This record gives sequence, structure tokens and C-alpha cells, in this order.
Amino acid sequence: MTRAPSDIAVPVDGLRLRRWSVDDAERLLLAVEPSLPELRVWMPWASEPPTIESVRSFLERAGAEAGSEEEMGFGLVDADGEVVGGFGLHRRQGPGILEIGYWVRSDRTRRGYATASARALTDTGFDCFPEVDRIEIRCHPANLASAAVPRKLGYHLDGTGPDGHLVWAVARSRWPTGRQPPALPVT
Repeated sequence: MTRAPSDIAVPVDGLRLRRWSVDDAERLLLAVEPSLPELRVWMPWASEPPTIESVRSFLERAGAEAGSEEEMGFGLVDADGEVVGGFGLHRRQGPGILEIGYWVRSDRTRRGYATASARALTDTGFDCFPEVDRIEIRCHPANLASAAVPRKLGYHLDGTGPDGHLVWAVARSRWPTGRQPPALPVT
């Protein structure tokens, strides 16, 4: 039986991943705005400046309130509730596959946040979704920082997608066992 993830401990600087809520709109907007120059290079959704309305619309689709297991959006937040980055588990690659997407705000990069969070989401994907046999991370070939994340986690380069992005993958059978399960609150 599937149990949708809601709150995940990340063992870096006391951060945690939690499902987005519509109440996060202002905090998310404050995190995205100063990072737009860098995000625009890699993220199609960043081509237009976000508005509070567009952020709320995104959060309604990807947040915990949506109750969706198709697009599961997570905020990486610090102890003060400041948004450090955004992460997602997506089912857009077909049955049995989850895709992890991520970004970290520009003033908080190079601290291991993306790697620790992608590790936590990989654990969560395999722990919460028994039908998932493969998890992928896709990135532009020129995005060296993003490509370093799956490499550090032991994903293998599986090829190039139709959009030219690198496809990194790990199979359930290749992911280390004996991990601590993610911290998910009882709801």
C-alpha cells in the first residue's frame, strides 16, 4: 500500500523537506525571486517572473492539500521556516518510475543540500511506493552542479532523453538497503 510522504528529515544543517502548503506562497516567492537569473538558465518554469498568484497555483497542484501522488512538491526549509530550495517527486516518466527534480536558492548552493535532499527523496520514493522500481534525475548536460548530485548518490548515467537532458537512474535493487526509514509523521 502506498503512503504519500509528507515530512522528511534531511541530515544537513537541521533542514527538513516537507510537502508544500498554499500557506508557503510568500516564503517560496521570496526564495525564487533572487535566484531567477540562475534558475532561468535551467528551469523552463522560471522564464517568466513568478507572481503570488502563479506561486499559489503551483502550490495548489503540488502541495499536500492537493493529495496528489502524481506531482509531489516539497520545500526544503531551515529551522526558521526560510525556504532553501524546492524539490519534487514526479510520476511523469511512466509506470514504476519516479523522477526527482530540485533547485536550491542561489545564496545557499554548494553546501550539500541538493545531494542530501535527493538521497532522502530516493529513500522515500522506494520506501513509500513499493510499485516503483526506478528513480531518475534528469538535467541539462551543461548543468555540472546538478549532474554531480546523482553521480555522488551512485545513480548511473542511463543516456539522453528526447529533450537532450542527461538521464541518471537507480534501480530499487541497486539502492543500498538497511537505511533508516524517512521520518514521516503519523497523520
